[in-house]
Amino acid sequence: MPAFKQEEYRERTARLRQQMAEQGMEALLVFNEANMNYLTGYDGYSDYVPQLALVRQDEEDPWLILREMDVACATATSYLPHSRLLNYPEKYIGSSQRTPWQPIGDMIRERTKTGHIGIELSAKNFGVKAHANLAKSLDLSKSIDADGIISKLKLVKSPAEIAYMEQSGKIVDRAMRIARLSVTLGARECDVAAAVMHALCTGTPEFPGHASRIYPTMPTGRPATAPHLKWTDASYAMNCQTNFELGAFRHRYCCALSRTVFLGEPSARSRHLHQAALDGFLAAYETMRPGLTCGDVDRAFRHTFSPRGVCKDSRIGYSLGNDWPDGGASLQDDDETVLQPNMTFHLIIGIWEKSDGYVFSETVRVARKEAKSLSSMSRDLLVNC
Repeated sequence: MPAFKQEEYRERTARLRQQMAEQGMEALLVFNEANMNYLTGYDGYSDYVPQLALVRQDEEDPWLILREMDVACATATSYLPHSRLLNYPEKYIGSSQRTPWQPIGDMIRERTKTGHIGIELSAKNFGVKAHANLAKSLDLSKSIDADGIISKLKLVKSPAEIAYMEQSGKIVDRAMRIARLSVTLGARECDVAAAVMHALCTGTPEFPGHASRIYPTMPTGRPATAPHLKWTDASYAMNCQTNFELGAFRHRYCCALSRTVFLGEPSARSRHLHQAALDGFLAAYETMRPGLTCGDVDRAFRHTFSPRGVCKDSRIGYSLGNDWPDGGASLQDDDETVLQPNMTFHLIIGIWEKSDGYVFSETVRVARKEAKSLSSMSRDLLVNC
């Protein structure tokens, strides 16, 4: 079943078509599967093979062009009628003699006229070789770089999208509490990861969790200074920390949450990092109001955080929603995107230095007058003894 009503999908496409008209695009090739999902509901998790949504400037509904077996996934998840689901034969998959881009190009050419086609050039499944193969079947001499056009549309969430993210917030809070309780002397890191993943899948009694390609991030060390590592074969020993970065999903809508958990007494430096990160987080959080900019948020953070003697050169957040992240805006000094109600961001204070490691984050919604966190997790220093 599609996650939203047909009217919401069509409203999204209508806004996209307006943007396409302003940029002179007759059609748009959408390769990013999260963007395909945003426009149609398609939820195939099949972007390891060529696939796309074709949006025409003069048509209400997109087309989906998929691998033959994935049409069944579109039938189950997309709002589109079967007549809008196109496919190429299985014989084009896994062949060194044939490429799916040939029939895909033929199907696009049959439905476009001028060649003024927008293309998501940096999509995962559209590399240099794919571009060259598509160009053999389709004239791309007048194509237009369309990277980011849908990401900008995704910045402001609808009430239905916010509802899914709020549900994800309840799931990720529960998963983080389980993560914290699972870190005990002698526990295997893999078992802690399994407990977290179980919590993310089962969700709450009201809201089951949904699928994600993103596994829990949980680097462990004394201190933990590397981002994005998963679990290892090791068992927990005293006097270490684990930097958990988790994301829960409802119908592909994400709520992210990060906390550092200490097993044993934290050092004085670790306590200092926690307070610096928390104070900087709160300074940024309190600046996330309509009319201010992403740059204003970053500068508020730096004003509070920089005097603390801790290095952090990376950005402090990014737009989050449909998948993780959803692109469009970053919380950094040179991004002057103006904040609007129902924008949502992963506000993350991640410290990854040679001798300092710490992470603290929440997913934040810009409301009418102030910011609203989608998490109710404690902001205290988390210590297991």
